Amino acid sequence: MDTRIFDTRSPGNLIPTIQGALAYVPAELPPQLDLAALFSPFGEAMAGIGTLNAKFSQLRNPNLIIRPLQRREALQSSAMEGTFTTSDELALLEAGAEQNARTDTREVLNYVTALTHAVTLMDELPICHRLIRETHSKLLAGLPLGRGGNKRPGEYKQDQNWIGGATIDAARFVPPPPRETQEAMDKLEAFINRPDVTDIPPLIEAALVHYQFETIHPFADGNGRVGRILIPLLFLSRGLIANAVFYPSASMEARKEEYIDRMFDVSTKGRWTDWIIFFLEICSDTCTASVDVIDRMISLQDEYRQRAMANYRSTNILILIDHLFTKPMVSAPAVQDLLGVTHRAARMTIANLEQIGILEKVPNFSMPEFFAAREILRASA
Repeated sequence: MDTRIFDTRSPGNLIPTIQGALAYVPAELPPQLDLAALFSPFGEAMAGIGTLNAKFSQLRNPNLIIRPLQRREALQSSAMEGTFTTSDELALLEAGAEQNARTDTREVLNYVTALTHAVTLMDELPICHRLIRETHSKLLAGLPLGRGGNKRPGEYKQDQNWIGGATIDAARFVPPPPRETQEAMDKLEAFINRPDVTDIPPLIEAALVHYQFETIHPFADGNGRVGRILIPLLFLSRGLIANAVFYPSASMEARKEEYIDRMFDVSTKGRWTDWIIFFLEICSDTCTASVDVIDRMISLQDEYRQRAMANYRSTNILILIDHLFTKPMVSAPAVQDLLGVTHRAARMTIANLEQIGILEKVPNFSMPEFFAAREILRASA
């Protein structure tokens, strides 16, 4: 790591680590902030949050949008780390189609599992070491060696890590060593759970916490994904959003290099204002994109229900249509369990949705066959 780029404005310290290198330890939160410079982007981001909350409150069934947004977040957040799969492959594996499932797809499904587990834990825990470590454990669970399975899932790092470069000397950034990592995470946990959490607006607080977590880089692998999961968790804990519907990775992926550079500039030059403004812009973009997804889903649901009612009188078809927005890939056994009907009746219901263009058979699968609601998969992309 080139330590010459750290100037006197850097909000942290360089300390010795392995192989004669220096590592960066960030200062405790919060820093001194220029709130006046944040006024306009903060107002726009808050307006976006208000619009998103209002749109979500109109939904008859919240699961119509929560699961598609979580699936979209898993795909985009994983893509930022070089793990790629398709929405079809993810939905197939989620539906139980283990045949020929790629490791990348399993890794992305782990993200969905980690995210939903973390949201559920929020009912009983604050944002704390246990929640963060359990989220990480779910993220890397069952992965092969070389894909995170050997990186101590659920445990903070025991060895010095670095970002960029094959060696620590060639690294772009060297986060804190293991002992300092634990101390920094203790301080971050204390900051998140400080006595008066109203002293900093949640949008700005999330920008601070996300930078701090990514800079500490507490795990051997999976730091970016866990750090992005923490953003909606913090919003939930502060009551900024009522449901888990804020997922920023798509907007961050679109500006990935700037995202990395803005955080790096905080560490090297103390440019907190630039980073927070960037984060607030990401929040605004995320809200706009999420509202668009919600509108597409509502429109598609209405269209599907009208199409079904114009051709059939069975309520089971409407139940299955609504279910497809949560799980857009189904099999006859799954529909049989969902509706509590015979296998023949389940297959007939699927055939009816095939007939009106809502489901289509996925090739190369048998016993069971799988059927995709491809328009739903595309609408949440």
